[in-house]
Amino acid sequence: MDYYVSLLGDDSNLGTSETCPWQSIERVNTAQLLPGDTVLFHANQTFPGNLCLQSSRHTPCAVTESSSNTPCAVTLSSYGSGRATIAAGEGAGFVAKNMGDVHLSELNFIGVGASENVHSGILFLNTRPGGIKLGDIRIHRVDVSGFKHSGIHFVAEPPDRSWSGFRDVSITYTTSHDNGDAGISCIGAWNPERDGYAHANFYLGNCSVYRNAGVPGKESHSGNGIVLAQVDRAVIERCRAYENGGLNDYEGGGPVGIWVWDANRIVIQFNESHHNRTGSSKDGGGFDLDGGVRNSTVQHNYSHDNDGPGYLLAQFSGARAFHGNVLRHNVSVNDGRRNRYGSIHLWSTGASGGLTDTTFYANTIFTTQSTDGNPAAVDCVSEGIRNIRFYNNRFQTDGKAVFVRGKTNPNVLFADNTFL
Repeated sequence: MDYYVSLLGDDSNLGTSETCPWQSIERVNTAQLLPGDTVLFHANQTFPGNLCLQSSRHTPCAVTESSSNTPCAVTLSSYGSGRATIAAGEGAGFVAKNMGDVHLSELNFIGVGASENVHSGILFLNTRPGGIKLGDIRIHRVDVSGFKHSGIHFVAEPPDRSWSGFRDVSITYTTSHDNGDAGISCIGAWNPERDGYAHANFYLGNCSVYRNAGVPGKESHSGNGIVLAQVDRAVIERCRAYENGGLNDYEGGGPVGIWVWDANRIVIQFNESHHNRTGSSKDGGGFDLDGGVRNSTVQHNYSHDNDGPGYLLAQFSGARAFHGNVLRHNVSVNDGRRNRYGSIHLWSTGASGGLTDTTFYANTIFTTQSTDGNPAAVDCVSEGIRNIRFYNNRFQTDGKAVFVRGKTNPNVLFADNTFL
């Protein structure tokens, strides 16, 4: 069933046609939506309120072999030419609690501003126990701005700390900007001593995340562009992350344009990450494989003009083992503008097995001296790394910046590289 919402409508209407639409978000929130139902907001109109779907009010989709071609998701979108706007004020723009099978498209979600709002723009929350992964979530051609936390946030908080979370998530041609903590993020239960992950099969394509400046006083890193955690299999491609992180003031860690941690089988490719900042002495880089990432590939990306590293690999205490990663055919230009970073930077505490078994090849790194930092093309000083290999890379400096800081580290092999 299709339902229509217009400022010229009435909540006492049936809502099933453009000529008798509902009027408010409140009416949508109380509707008993069924699998395959669509709610369409009138384009170029602004609807005040906070959309909320909960499994207790909406019939879940039960797909069987005989009904697998039947439309299953609840869809929220616009009708007419253009997009409708959800004006969330100090609240969330959209919340789906314990629900999968949700599609969002052609909508704007606007909060009152990152300094005054207290929520995320779009929040998917799973609190179910028992390792239940809720699937088929699509966010397409959506714009999210003005929220304190993440523009788009996936959170798994099962009371039994199982691998409940989300799967088969697609975020495409979507923009998340001028938020606080992050543009797009996901988090789940963290159990590094157990096999498994909360989330699976995420796809982010052709998204832009910018001016997500951070949350001062958060006491953790903030101001990230895209950050995914507790994910098995994800692709991030053809996305842009820029001008994030400037308000991060946490000295224990900082933001990055595009990064993952505690993740497996990730592909990050054909992205651009630039002019990302930090308000502390930490990070503010372009790309990062962090804490417990394994079996992942970073390729064909362009990083430039970031405060921190173009490509950071980091391993912190307590994380899963870090291994089996490849970085190839990437470009870094003028990264490490602040503090003491390499355009490629390797760091580890040495705990949890350290930073291990990673190969860099066919990357192009151009590094120049900075008035606010001490950059190098590669920084591999950290002693907590081993079996790191650099093959057939091209390193170029302006004659003033350092090529390799820590080149004598016995755990790092350089072979057949070009230094100009």
